[in-house]
Amino acid sequence: MYEEQANSKPVAAYYLTLIGGVLGIIVGFFLLFIIIGVWIIIANVLMIVYAQRLMAQSIEHSRYGTYIIILSILAGVNLLALIGGIIAVTYKPTNIQAATQPYQPFAHNTQPVQYQPSSYCPQCGSPVTGAVHFCSHCGKELTP
Repeated sequence: MYEEQANSKPVAAYYLTLIGGVLGIIVGFFLLFIIIGVWIIIANVLMIVYAQRLMAQSIEHSRYGTYIIILSILAGVNLLALIGGIIAVTYKPTNIQAATQPYQPFAHNTQPVQYQPSSYCPQCGSPVTGAVHFCSHCGKELTP
């Protein structure tokens, strides 16, 4: 749905849900002879699937976190997965590249580029005059 991906991942939510799901499956096997054991196994397998999707599409953290919370409650209050789901819902993705780029102030001493009155935009062919960096017709960046 979203084309952009967050660079950071909700690792804590993933591991808590993953561990909770595996432990829930183990408990489900012990309760396999009771009908509720089958449901516990199914719910915990779904939690693990949603934890995988959470890591693959961390921009959708709210949706997958909500699924994990609902399944952890329906599976008999799987506490680790419940905490993982809450962390996933409240997760705030950050763009690591933007946060780690050094600050580069704008250079104020640059001279504007002067174009000849007879120059034309290479993209649309509109006449370009004066000290402009972009074509006023199509918006193409003009290079001297």
